[in-house]
Amino acid sequence: MTAVTSASSATVHFSRGIPPLEAIPSAAIAELTSSILASEPDRVFQYAPIGHHTGDRELRDQLGLFHTVDPDRVFVTNGSLQALDLLAAHLLKDAPGKKVLAEAPTYDRAVQIFERHGGQVSGIPLRHDGLDLDVLRERLQAEVPAFVYVIPDFQNPAGVTTSEEKRRELVRLSAEFGFTILEDIPYRELRFAGTAPTLLGELADSVDGARVLTIGSLSKVLSPGLRVGYVIGAPGTPRALAALAESTYLSPAPLLQAVAARAFASGLVRRNIDEVRDLLRPRHDAAVEAVRKSLGDVALCVPEGGYYISVHLPVRSPEERFLAAAAAEGIALTRGSAFYPADSAPPSGTVFLRLPFQALGGEEFAEGVARLAAVAQRPE
Repeated sequence: MTAVTSASSATVHFSRGIPPLEAIPSAAIAELTSSILASEPDRVFQYAPIGHHTGDRELRDQLGLFHTVDPDRVFVTNGSLQALDLLAAHLLKDAPGKKVLAEAPTYDRAVQIFERHGGQVSGIPLRHDGLDLDVLRERLQAEVPAFVYVIPDFQNPAGVTTSEEKRRELVRLSAEFGFTILEDIPYRELRFAGTAPTLLGELADSVDGARVLTIGSLSKVLSPGLRVGYVIGAPGTPRALAALAESTYLSPAPLLQAVAARAFASGLVRRNIDEVRDLLRPRHDAAVEAVRKSLGDVALCVPEGGYYISVHLPVRSPEERFLAAAAAEGIALTRGSAFYPADSAPPSGTVFLRLPFQALGGEEFAEGVARLAAVAQRPE
C-alpha cells in the first residue's frame, strides 16, 4: 500500500471519513467476484429467499465466527446506516415518549435517522473515556429512553474509546433501568496501539436484563462499495428486522453478500485489517504530533485507532465565520456543531473540529492544522 496525497494540494480535506483507495483490496475482491459469477450466477442474480430472510447463510456463519456468536443472532443489512434505520423503526414504533440518548458529539447521520422515525434525541456529554455517566444517571431518573446510542471504539467524530469501567457500568444501567443500548462498532478493528476493551454486547451476555444490539460494518475493513452491515442481537431480533426489511426493499443484493462471505472465508478480511492498520498507524501518529505542535494545549483525544482526532479549538469568532475563513485558506471542514444533538453544543468560545487523518499524508495533515491555527489566532 502506498500513500497518494501530498502537502502540495491546494485544499486540505478534513471533511469526510471515507477509506483511502489504498485501503480497499479491489483486485482481490474482483477476483473473488469473478469466481462466484463463474460458479453460481443463477443464485446471485435471483432474489434472495423471501420470508424472514436474515442474510446470506455463509456470511452469517462467517460473521458468527468473527465475533464468536451464534450466527442465528446475526442480521445482514445493506450497510450500517440501513441497520440504524431498521433498528430505529423497530425500537421507536411503540416507545412511549420516543426518547433517545446519544453521545454529544455523535454521528450526525445517526441523529437524522432517529429523528426521522420520531425520536427525540438528547445529548449526554462525551468525556475522554466515554459518556458522562453522572449526567446519564440524572437523565435516567427523570425518563428512561427507548435506547442509548454509543460508538464505543474510536468514536465518530471525537475519536474517543469508552473505558472498560464505563462499559460495565453502562451495561449495568441498561439492566437496572430497562433501556436498550445500540453499540455501533465500524472502527473497532482499526486499533493501532493498546488493548481493546470488551464489547458491550459481550458484557451484556452475563448481566441479567441488559439489552445490547451491536451494529457492525465492512466499509472500513474491506470495502464501502459492498454495502454490507449487520446487527448482532438477542434471538428473535434478526427475524423482526427481516420482516421490516422485506417490507422496505424486498431483497438484499445476493452477489454482494456472497462476495463478503468469500472474503471472510478466504482470509482476505483478516489480512486487509492488518494491512489497513499498518497503513494508518503512521498517519495517526503524525496527526497527533501535528495537532500538538500547531494547536498546543487543546482538549485532545489521542484515539490510538480509527479515523479521527478531534479538538475543541478556542476561537474569537462564531462558527460560521470561522468555517468561512478556514475555507478561504484552503481547508475543507465539516461543521462541528452538526455533530451535537439539538439540545447540546460545543463549549462556549470554541469550535468542535473533527480532523480525519486516514486519507492524508503527514505533511498534508500538518499543513492543514497549521492553517487552522493561523485562522483561529486572527482577531475577530
